[in-house]
Amino acid sequence: MAAAPQAISYPASQTRHPAGAHAQWLDDGRLHLHHGPIDLVIGADGTPDAVRQACSAAIDRFATVLEELVSELALLRTPIDQIACRPSGCVAARMWAATMPHADIYRDAYYVTAMASVAGAVADEILSVMRDAADLDRIYVNNGGDIALYLHPAAVAVPHYTVGICADPDAVLWSHVNPDALAGERAARPVPDAFAGTIKITAADHIGGIASSGWKGRSHSLGVADLVTVLAPTAAAADVAATLIANAVWPDDNNKADWPGIHRQPANVLAPDSDLGSRLVTVHVDCLPDHVIIKALRRGAGVAEDMRQSGHISAAYGVVQGQGFVCDTVTQRVGVSHSVFLDETA
Repeated sequence: MAAAPQAISYPASQTRHPAGAHAQWLDDGRLHLHHGPIDLVIGADGTPDAVRQACSAAIDRFATVLEELVSELALLRTPIDQIACRPSGCVAARMWAATMPHADIYRDAYYVTAMASVAGAVADEILSVMRDAADLDRIYVNNGGDIALYLHPAAVAVPHYTVGICADPDAVLWSHVNPDALAGERAARPVPDAFAGTIKITAADHIGGIASSGWKGRSHSLGVADLVTVLAPTAAAADVAATLIANAVWPDDNNKADWPGIHRQPANVLAPDSDLGSRLVTVHVDCLPDHVIIKALRRGAGVAEDMRQSGHISAAYGVVQGQGFVCDTVTQRVGVSHSVFLDETA
C-alpha cells in the first residue's frame, strides 16, 4: 500500500459539493470516506501513483453520491415491482438492476425495494470509478460491511483476498464491550467462536461482492438469522440476496404470523423513515428449540440455493444460534448442520 498523508482536502474545483462529505487517510494507508449515512473504508494495492490516482477519483465521485440518491429516494423506496421506469442515477440504476430479478419471486413473501441493495451499490460504484482511473492489483470498498472487491487476473504479489465469515455478531462485540452484558443470554446456548472460518477469493472465482444481513446486524430483518453472508458477482447483488435470504430464515411459510420466542416490532416504529413501513421486523430471539432452528435454516438454504442455481449468487452461509447452512458453487452443496461448518469450504 502506498504511503499517504494523514488527511485529504477536496480540490478547489469541488467546493460546490455538499457540505459534510469527508475524506481522510487512515494510519494504515487505507482511505476513509464519510458522508451522512455512508461510511466507506477503501483498500487498494498497486503502484503508488496508481493508488493515488484511483483514490483521488474515488474522492471526487463520492462527494456526489448522496445527493444523487436523495434526488431519487422516493422511487428507490417504492416496491421494486411497482417501479415504472429505470432510475436515472448511476448508483440508483445499480440498485434497480440488482433488485429487479427478485421482484416477481419474492414480492408477496418478503417485500423488496431497491433500498435492499443501496450499500452494495454505493461500494460497486466507487470501485468501478477506481478501476477506470488506474490499473490496480486489487481493490476493496467496504461500506459498513457490504464489500465490493476486485482482483486483477495477472496480479502476482497480492493474488487473493482472505475473508473471515462471522458466525456470531455478539461474540464480535465482546471484544469491545463488557462481556458480562451478554453472558446471561449466551449461557442458555453455547455459541461457537465469533468467526466460523475463512474463504480465499481469487480472480478466477469471479466474486465481486460480499454482503451480510440478519436481525443482529445494522439493518432490519424479517427473519431469525443471526447472520447470512453472501458472495456474488457484485456487492449490490450480494446485498439484496443477503437481505432476502435472511428474511426467509423463519420457522414456517408464513413469516407474518407470530412465533413463540421471536419478538418483533413494526419497522417504522424503530425507524420512522424505513422503506419497510409497518412490516414486523425481528428485534430479539429467545433460545429456540433445535427443530425450530433447523426448519428456519432449511427455508433460508432453499432460497439461497434457488439464487445460486439462477446465477444471482456464488455462495451463501447462514447461522442461527450456533447452527448453520452452507450453499456454494465449489462443492455444489446445500445443507443444514448442527454446528457451523464453514471450514470445509474455506
